[in-house]
Amino acid sequence: MRTFFLIALRNLIQARRRTLLLGSAIAFVSLLLLLLLSINKGVSDRLIEASTLTSTGHVNVAGFFKQRANSATPIITNRDQIRALVKDNVKGLAAVTDRARGWGRLIGPGGSFNTGLNGMVLEESGFLQDLKLAAQSEYKKSGENKVFGRLADFGKPDTVIIFSAQAKKLGVDVGDTLTFVTEASGGQTNSVDLSVVAIARDMGFLSNFSVFVPRQTVLNLDRRGNDTTGAVWVYLKDITRADEVRRQLESVLSQAGFTILEHDPRPFFFKFQKIVGQDWRGLRLDLTTWDDEVSFINWIVTSLNGLSVFLVAVLGLIIATGIANSMWMTVRERTKEIGTLRAIGMQQNQVRQLFMIEAALLGLGGAFAGSVLGFVIINTINFAHIPLTNNGLQVFLMTDVVRLSLKFQHILIALFSMPLLTACAAFYPSQKASRLRPVQALNQGK
Repeated sequence: MRTFFLIALRNLIQARRRTLLLGSAIAFVSLLLLLLLSINKGVSDRLIEASTLTSTGHVNVAGFFKQRANSATPIITNRDQIRALVKDNVKGLAAVTDRARGWGRLIGPGGSFNTGLNGMVLEESGFLQDLKLAAQSEYKKSGENKVFGRLADFGKPDTVIIFSAQAKKLGVDVGDTLTFVTEASGGQTNSVDLSVVAIARDMGFLSNFSVFVPRQTVLNLDRRGNDTTGAVWVYLKDITRADEVRRQLESVLSQAGFTILEHDPRPFFFKFQKIVGQDWRGLRLDLTTWDDEVSFINWIVTSLNGLSVFLVAVLGLIIATGIANSMWMTVRERTKEIGTLRAIGMQQNQVRQLFMIEAALLGLGGAFAGSVLGFVIINTINFAHIPLTNNGLQVFLMTDVVRLSLKFQHILIALFSMPLLTACAAFYPSQKASRLRPVQALNQGK
């Protein structure tokens, strides 16, 4: 086998022009593959980051309380008991927190919109550490390129953090006052004045649906007791265990006497009509994962995956066709060499192996060059912090700067797939070469 590799390498060096041309094409496809994989992974990472900061834990213990058969409120009682059961039974916990939920209209001097109200338990979440504040120029035309918000002030009574796109709609700055109006569970309309203490940078699509206030503000708005909340959020050290932990908690909570709704892999706000139509009263828990809660925007990642597969498949087909044509030319050019090899005792399968090894080495070399170039380009892009000025791209890519996420397994995919592709493309031409009879090959090569 070592001899075959040396012969294949020598042949590639001798046909250096063809090798360079095909190798460059393979390197380009490998580079494109890494870029697409990095974009997909980057969007997926931003989706997880944004959703678990603004909308969901890795696992959520939420539910609905029905005072009447035709009503439903997305709150749970027995907050302390549920939190204790989670802490006592789930291994690999990173954090357990809960958020009170509210829904209503946020009104400012420049406009208003409906939004969710997230009541935060600050001492238990990494919320403030993970939040990035916006410079005034991001939400105000004549603003300074300077951050004016103070996260340290959040947590004082009736304070609020909003996002920069929301600040534009409302026409507010740090220090201004907003009014939040909501309909409480008893049917009465309640309102509260909120002081803007910080304006955060947008986090794509998900940051349009929430503002953040201290937990007590939400409880006061709806006249709720301290043992009620919107959802208990469970954060895991390994997010891939989310569905396993969800099933475990369903069993634990059921044994503790709670009634569990059948798993519905959709966000809680999509379930109201279904729950209102059910004839029961009291509390029923609804357990979901982060993936369930953001399922309505998973089309972004799915679309990128589909586009990536299509582009790589088309380019791979072009490369495979080029390799096959090149090998056909090689067979014709090296007919005498093939005859000589067969004459000195090389078997048909060995001739086939020789040509396929040559193609695989070509693919490996091209993939290696493309991977090195891709590594440099991707890290340069991340280091440059290139801003995304198009609002559509910001929403689609879940970020306001270009951020790619290159993983070691992406490079392994390129280094494995390209040699496999080129070897497969060379199979039929190598089969043709292996079937040449020695006498016929030697005569044709004269």
